Amino acid sequence: MATSDDHDPDLERLRNMPIRSEEIGFSRDEMTPCSKCGKPNAPNRAACLYCGTTIAGRGSTKLNVRELENWEKGFNVVIRDVGDSDVETVAAELASMLGRDVELFRNILRTGRSVPLVRLESESQAAIVMERLGRLGVQAHVIADQSLHPDSRPVRLRSIAFGDAELRLRPFNPGADEVLARSDLALIAVGAIFEERIESLERRKRKEAKTLSESQLSFDEAVVDIYSRHDPLGWRIPASGFDFSCLGQDKARLAAENMSRLITRLREFSPAARIVDDYADLRSLLEHCWPGESRKDARRIPGGFGRKDVASVVMTSNTGQWTKYSRLQWHLL
Repeated sequence: MATSDDHDPDLERLRNMPIRSEEIGFSRDEMTPCSKCGKPNAPNRAACLYCGTTIAGRGSTKLNVRELENWEKGFNVVIRDVGDSDVETVAAELASMLGRDVELFRNILRTGRSVPLVRLESESQAAIVMERLGRLGVQAHVIADQSLHPDSRPVRLRSIAFGDAELRLRPFNPGADEVLARSDLALIAVGAIFEERIESLERRKRKEAKTLSESQLSFDEAVVDIYSRHDPLGWRIPASGFDFSCLGQDKARLAAENMSRLITRLREFSPAARIVDDYADLRSLLEHCWPGESRKDARRIPGGFGRKDVASVVMTSNTGQWTKYSRLQWHLL
């Protein structure tokens, strides 16, 4: 039996309306199978969506780059030599490709130093960036976080003794002395450790919070990392707690002066060793790849009815960042 809906022109128009006016996505013929896993990929992808393998012959105007956490193991693309490349062109290309501020790359490239440009989650992404840099005439390296051993600190030294052709290294913790031949001293890296501690007491009542007290304590210490040609972990000489008796009559009363004189003495002992002392100038440019570490501890203090007092401590440090930069220099020897 016919109904009134059968003759409704508006309903008839809706029935005949196409589901979509144009094709979205890519057709089967446009998709490219991955050479490793075989799964299809869109023609605008430079790397496989599923396994990350680079797709041969593909270029990408932009990579899907995410910021990695400090604990993740990434791959660092480190500048080596800009050569005669135009800094503005390279910086603009990197900014477009990686989705970052062009000023960041411009500042890194202008230093002429070996600084990480970007930290990526896969080797395939790093390979794409390396290929693009190569076409622009820029030399770079890929250094894996794993190679920098960020979870292992250098051996802290209590003292050293200068011999005719060797250094005797005494660790801070109990253990046997180590001997480093003059010819094996390959790298002397000069840096600093910065730490900050902020303690606060906050009173919370219902939806309101009030800071009752806050204190801030900052600490900085000069450090020197030394490396042999065969050991990527190295030894660390701190300004505090180190015995500067090795300086003999040149020993001063202030630790800062002693550190300066010790560096000079190490330079004279092994002139062939590479000296790296640019960390202070480059520290801000390392933050985007290797940010400082931060940790917050909080505990509740029992209070009156409906009241919560919370004591918190926020600690920040650049120890991990300095260790990575120091060890990076060993890999660039």
